[in-house]
Amino acid sequence: MKIIHLFIFGFGKWKDYSLDLTDPSPHLIIGENEAGKSTLYEFILFMLFGLPPKQRLSFVPKTGGSMGGRLVLSTEEYGRVTIERKHEHENGKAICRLETGEEKDESWLRNLLDGMGRRVFESTYSFNAEDLMELKNISGHELGEALLNIGLTGSDQIYQTEKWLQKQMDERFKPNGKKPLINEQLRVVEELQQKKKILDAEEENYLRLQQTKDTLNERIRTLGENWQETINQIYITEQVLKVRSIIVDYHLIKDEVEKQNRISFPEAGVERYQQVKEVLLPLQSEQKLLETNIEELEASIQHLENGGDPSREEEGEKLLETGYPKYEQAVSELERLLQQISRMDEQVEEDKSHIDVPLDIDDLEEYPLPFYIEETWRALKKEKDEVEREGAYILEQSTDINREFEKIEERKHSIENERVGEETAKEYEEKLQRSYQTAAASDQHITELRNRRLLGGVMAVFSLAIGGFLEGMVLFIVCLAIAALLALYSYSCHKKILKTSKQNMKTSIPVEEMEQARAQLQKYEAQKNEYHHLREQWKQLNQEEIRLQEKTHHLQQRKRRLESTLDEQRNLYPFLAYLDVEHWEKLYHLLSQLKEKKRTQKRLLQDKEKQSSAMNQIQKNLEAFCRKEKWEFYEENIEQQWNRLKEWVQEKRYNRQKIIQAEEQLRTLYKRAKDNNVKLSTYVAKQQELFKEVGVEKEEDFYTKAKQREKQEDLEKQLQDLERQLQRMLSEREQQDYLVWTEVPEKAALSARLERLQSEKQTIEAEQKKTHQAMADNQSAIQQLEHSDERSSITHKLHKEKAELQKQSEEWAAYQLAWKALEKTKHAYKEKYMPLILRKATNYFHKLTDGNYVDVKISPDDDRIKVISKRGFTYFPIELSRGTKDQLYVSFRLALGETMADDLSLPFLVDDAFVHFDQKRLNMMIQLFEQLSKKHQVVLFTWREDLEEVFQSPQVLRLS
Repeated sequence: MKIIHLFIFGFGKWKDYSLDLTDPSPHLIIGENEAGKSTLYEFILFMLFGLPPKQRLSFVPKTGGSMGGRLVLSTEEYGRVTIERKHEHENGKAICRLETGEEKDESWLRNLLDGMGRRVFESTYSFNAEDLMELKNISGHELGEALLNIGLTGSDQIYQTEKWLQKQMDERFKPNGKKPLINEQLRVVEELQQKKKILDAEEENYLRLQQTKDTLNERIRTLGENWQETINQIYITEQVLKVRSIIVDYHLIKDEVEKQNRISFPEAGVERYQQVKEVLLPLQSEQKLLETNIEELEASIQHLENGGDPSREEEGEKLLETGYPKYEQAVSELERLLQQISRMDEQVEEDKSHIDVPLDIDDLEEYPLPFYIEETWRALKKEKDEVEREGAYILEQSTDINREFEKIEERKHSIENERVGEETAKEYEEKLQRSYQTAAASDQHITELRNRRLLGGVMAVFSLAIGGFLEGMVLFIVCLAIAALLALYSYSCHKKILKTSKQNMKTSIPVEEMEQARAQLQKYEAQKNEYHHLREQWKQLNQEEIRLQEKTHHLQQRKRRLESTLDEQRNLYPFLAYLDVEHWEKLYHLLSQLKEKKRTQKRLLQDKEKQSSAMNQIQKNLEAFCRKEKWEFYEENIEQQWNRLKEWVQEKRYNRQKIIQAEEQLRTLYKRAKDNNVKLSTYVAKQQELFKEVGVEKEEDFYTKAKQREKQEDLEKQLQDLERQLQRMLSEREQQDYLVWTEVPEKAALSARLERLQSEKQTIEAEQKKTHQAMADNQSAIQQLEHSDERSSITHKLHKEKAELQKQSEEWAAYQLAWKALEKTKHAYKEKYMPLILRKATNYFHKLTDGNYVDVKISPDDDRIKVISKRGFTYFPIELSRGTKDQLYVSFRLALGETMADDLSLPFLVDDAFVHFDQKRLNMMIQLFEQLSKKHQVVLFTWREDLEEVFQSPQVLRLS
């Protein structure tokens, strides 16, 4: 996979910027600090892997516009793939477009990158000077471990994780340590256990009392259960005594029921017999009435059917039902068609007058008018209007641009004529500078004069004061002389300073001339800025004029295409030559309407002939029927013939309807008689069935047995009521214990049992009272032992500290397992990939060191990396120089990237990763990159201009 092109819409300082990376040679992107190299590097990673919203905000262009861009990749499986991302589009998600035009989403891009994330990419295919600088913080065994882990994952993440896990384990436990958490916790637990052992000796008496307490609790529970059982037995005995009278009644009725013979009688037999009897009598009366009505209807139907020809009647009805409506419809339709034909002739003549083109209406059918012609003519009209508007707009823009050019040129000439020269401006500036220096010197002299005058005055006053305090006239005179000398010195200095100030004033520039110079300089700067702004405006207008010329060229092409299309339509429809294109669409509607009306006119004439033919045929059928019936037929009065036929048909229908009604009534009577006979036989059978069930043949015997059965049912019901009362008042166990269903319990036995149970209850209550008193004494002794809470406090604290020890032990075990898993993963990786990475790293390291080191190995004892020199000496990484360690690190990164590229080949991005290399090592590194670029794309970001000369044929891209 290679990057062949990138275009930045907006990203950091870059806006509307593109780079072409198609060349297979190494790509060298050169730029000074702050030139935007790192921003380009971040843009490539953003296009491949995206960025979180907060990180994207730092790359939004300060000047506005869309944040994002486009990256074009070359892949073996899909060819050219274009990736596009925008900050404001779906939260920065990628849109991937293939050469076929198909669009893919973010998940497809992750699959294309084989699930690789940004961190793994930077750890494998990218490194910079910061990665090399981190090596100075690692020494000895740690440096070897870091390089080993770089070989494993492309970064030192495994080394840092392993070191962190070891630190976490050491903080918690060491076999011989005292400060780790678990060691300290073990000491606390041991001390608490010793204290608890001392308190356990006092616990023996407490345990004995607890055992006694448990025994008393058990005895109290047993006595309670016995007391409850006795109470239950007392309640049961009293309950049986209460229901003894019901038990006696139950057994008396039971004996009486068992002595009687059970009479067989159907369920609700009397009610069922009454229902059958109530239905049977009306059915017998109705049957006789139906037979009389059937005989009368049969005689009436026989009388109506004498006379009449059914075939002739059917023919007349058919003629009236089908012929007459068709005849009336034909007459009405014919009148309507004649009116429509007249109106259509008038409309066609009117439309002919509206079409102002030399076109014969009869020849209109020769010109097809498909549905799309209207859209074509409308589009031509629209195109002509747009071309005319565009031409007017271009002419107006051209006039405005020329007018702006004239204004700019006029203003530039005005500024050139008014502006002073650069030499004059320099003279004004030098004059102002001298004036400022002179004013500063004068201020300094005046300040010095004031200071000296003040010093003289102070000295004079001081001298006079001393003289006043001293005795004698001589000393006073001496002090006065000193004050006079000081005053004379101050006066001479004042004259000298005034003289110097006057000389400076003579050499200074007048104020009016300074103000004039300052005004001229301000005007010069303002005109200079305005002139520069006018030049920028002139450039913009020149670009606008170029774009306007391009629009004019495009407009001429549109005009030529429009004229060609118009000529093509005029050739297809010659009559269009007489109309402007603006009226073509309206002409299409007129021609379409006229064409449709001509087709309608032709169809109406055909319908007229069809209706006339149908009307004549129906009239002939009516005449033939009248001749058969020997009626007079007059064609002039056809409506009278139809009325006569209607009367004849109605008469025949009336007679036939009466026959149908009579036959329908007869069928109804037959059906009712049949149904009534079925019901009658059914209820007779039910009556005989009831007699058979009871075993009688007469109605009187049936009612006698019904009364006997009713008496037996009353006794059975009383017996069931007593049984339900006993079941409700006694439980199943009580019923079984006292045999209430088989015999009556003796009253004397029940009374004796009740007295015995009450005596047992009193005995149990007395023993319960005694046991509760013993329990109270025992509980008092236990409370005295439990009054001191030292043991419970120690026990609680011991449990708490043990729980904390358990928690810390589990944490230590978790870190131990993670460390073991990491070691296992490293071992598995070494077995599979490390030999290949070591061979490639050895090859790179041998080339980078110009053959000074011939092999890179891993010590089997402690997994430390060691290198073998060409003299056979073995060195660990800490023993190497800074540059050689960097070369070893780069060798591992390149070896890892090349190994990963066997599954997924991505470009190598290197950002000033060998700035500390000397010239010889740098040449070796460049040769290595040129060899690597034959298989993989290599992009180097650097500030070094001399790298262009070291590479053989790089593609150099300079950033400004």
